Amino acid sequence: MEGNKTQGIEYEQPILAESDLVNDNEEESHYLPPRSSVHPSERAKVTRWFYRLLLFLFILLVMGLGWWGIRYTSGT
Repeated sequence: MEGNKTQGIEYEQPILAESDLVNDNEEESHYLPPRSSVHPSERAKVTRWFYRLLLFLFILLVMGLGWWGIRYTSGT
């Protein structure tokens, strides 16, 4: 009995017909590109927006602290 043995279980190798070999050649001729090239990652876009948000929040913090400092140190 021909076949692969995996963990004590024997599996028979399928007998390929000539039509199966033709189908394999057809599949190779219909090459599909990798998913990463068809659907590129949006990681760079998200990263750019994240850093813009951080910069905006930092600017708001500086403006808020400046306003708070001027308001409470004016001596009323």
